[in-house]
This record gives sequence, structure tokens and C-alpha cells, in this order.
Amino acid sequence: MDISFFPTPNIILQIGDLSLYAYGAMYAIGTICCMIWIWWNVKPNISFDTISDIGIITLLGGVLGGRLWYMLFYHGDALANPLNFFAVWNGGMSIHGGLLGGSLAFLWICKKKNIEWKTLADILVPSLAFALMLGRFGNFLNGELPGRPFNGAWAMDFGDGVLRHPAQLYAMAKDFFLAILFGYIVLHYKNKPFWKPGQLFFIFLASLAILRFIVEFFRNPDPQIGLLWLGLSMGQWFSVALFCIALFFYIMIGSIKNTTKTPMQNNKKST
Repeated sequence: MDISFFPTPNIILQIGDLSLYAYGAMYAIGTICCMIWIWWNVKPNISFDTISDIGIITLLGGVLGGRLWYMLFYHGDALANPLNFFAVWNGGMSIHGGLLGGSLAFLWICKKKNIEWKTLADILVPSLAFALMLGRFGNFLNGELPGRPFNGAWAMDFGDGVLRHPAQLYAMAKDFFLAILFGYIVLHYKNKPFWKPGQLFFIFLASLAILRFIVEFFRNPDPQIGLLWLGLSMGQWFSVALFCIALFFYIMIGSIKNTTKTPMQNNKKST
């Protein structure tokens, strides 16, 4: 049986007809990193088995949400055949849908495990940014989501003969910056936070929306959609919506009297 490592940039391992694609591997690694980060910050009050359950369910929710969002808003004709939903090898994921689906799954599993989600979500933020960074690296290896035409020294050809911005690398830099920034905040202020539980998570979403909006100016618009009102892309309009939603929930949490327990207080015997 033929076994080869990195037969193409987007395939990490190939064993016969079985291939391990970089994009899927990046999300799997990102999920594991999120689990380890959360467990390291809440141990021994929450078991790693519980964190694993939360990570897996959240990942599934993110994948389902990202895929469905893409089919609804970016490639509506794909709904003509519902089986296209499962054709993930043809590409098509939306970060905004992934955040929505992942958040809903996270809320559900935290409730099921009797864990206060707000503090746990705040702790999750740096590792989530790191996981998103790995996902963008998968996009880069796949040569997908390239930038707009550009003739600068760092321009790259992604297979169509046109030099473009390496927009995936810009997105990676954005997520790396957020991972470092919020990692510093969590590590240095976790025990004496200047935010109410849950607010840091929505600060992160607002920051992600702002930076995503900026990076979109360098990314090539989706060819089946192009640019929309005011010359903005679909991703930019969704980022505006994400910012508004994050700001709303940040203010709403701030206006509520804080009676929230930390996950350590709420789940001393969680397994």
C-alpha cells in the first residue's frame, strides 16, 4: 500500500485512496487546542472528559452551522439538491454561520452539563482565535479564498495566473493577534476580571467582526455574489451584523446585576 506525506499542499497524509486533508486536520487540531486550553484554566474543577464533550459538540455545531449558512447565503442554488449539504469536499463553509452554530451548540451542552457558560466562554476566547487561525492556514494550503489582484512584492499566484493578495495570511495574522491579546487578558485578569462573565466573549466577537471587515477589502469577493450595496462584500455585511449583535449582548450583560457563578463554583463535581 502506497503511503505518502504531503503528496500535495492540501493533503497531509495519503494512504492508498484515503487522504487526510489539511483543512479538516487544522480544525481537528484547533478543537484539541481549545479543549486543552480550557481544561488547563479550569482544572481540577471540571474534568477533561466534560471538556472533551463540550469541544466535540461545539465543533459539530460549528461545522453544521457553517455549512448550512454557506448554502443558504453564498450558494443558494445548492439547496436544489439537499444532498449537497453533505458534499463538504466541494467546499463551502461560512465563519459567521460557524460561530452561530458553534455558539448554540456550546450553550446547549453547557446547560446539559450544568456548567455556567459565560465564564467558560470568556476562557475559551484565546483558543478559539487560535483555532480560527489554523482554519485560515488550511484555506491557504488549499489555495482557496485568495485575495484581490495585487502586484506587490509578496503577491502570490493561487493557480489562476493572477498575482493576488495572500488574504488567507492576513486573516491568519488577524486571528493570531486576537489569540495573543485575549490570551494575555485571560491569563492576567482571570482571577480579577474587569468584565462581567460573558462580556469578554462578546468583546472578542466585536473585535473579530471589525478585523474581518478590514481583511475583506483585500480578499477576492465570492465570484457567484460579487460586491453588494456600498461596494461591500457579503462577508463585510455579515461582519457588521455580528458587531451589532455582539455589542447588544455586551451592553445587555453589563446592565444585569451580576449573580453569575463561575464554572468552578457551579460544577464542582462535573465528570
